Amino acid sequence: MDTITAKSANGAIDPGLVSALVEDVAIASPPADEVAEEAPVLAASAGATGPEVKLNFVNRSNDAGNVHVLLFGQPPSPELDGIGQAWRVIDNCGPGWSHPFTWPVAVTLGVVDPDGNVSPQLDIAEGQVAEVVAAPSGTVLKIADQQGPSRAIALMNQLPQGFVAATVFRDGKPYARASLAPHTTVTLAFKSTIWIGAAARTEAGEANGGEAISTLTEINLMGIAGADIVMTGGGQGANAKPFLFSLANVAYV
Repeated sequence: MDTITAKSANGAIDPGLVSALVEDVAIASPPADEVAEEAPVLAASAGATGPEVKLNFVNRSNDAGNVHVLLFGQPPSPELDGIGQAWRVIDNCGPGWSHPFTWPVAVTLGVVDPDGNVSPQLDIAEGQVAEVVAAPSGTVLKIADQQGPSRAIALMNQLPQGFVAATVFRDGKPYARASLAPHTTVTLAFKSTIWIGAAARTEAGEANGGEAISTLTEINLMGIAGADIVMTGGGQGANAKPFLFSLANVAYV
């Protein structure tokens, strides 16, 4: 599971610093038995993931309702209704059609300061720390001169007052969000994993209730250079079946 943790200025971990606002991503881990039954994992062999993974969604279902196919950087949580946000929404991709897309390893970071000002996106890599500071020219988002966690990125709110809303972008689209109080640090660690499911309606970037989404399938991209993600199932009435997602034509790094 991806993790988001927050620390106060004295280094104490405080989960409350990551607020439960609609825009925040603070995912509660489901019980182990639910993970085994409700979150099938499609995994390739372990290995380093390249600069991007080339993926191709293929609709081989019997869907007659034109469902939206949702991809998440983190799964929406039933315990925290409405904070799960779709990274991508595949629309109008009927049976027999496909939709290619990429999952890049690189991410960028953007913030909104307490005055509502939106920063440019900042390139950031694992092991780096970004900070939001007050400067004579205004609020500044920059890479800090210190080392961060080796397999995560971190953001410090160094402003004297006011919350900062942070968004991590992947392929230019919102992937995860968090909120920081003054003089606190948030650490975000992401596995090479996406979650996929189907829903009757949603829009990219809007909050989704967990009850509106089919059972999510976790796809581990570690070691994968490219693959098809095939959706089957669907239908109407007594013959309707759950939507299932499986990998095909997997190319390894």
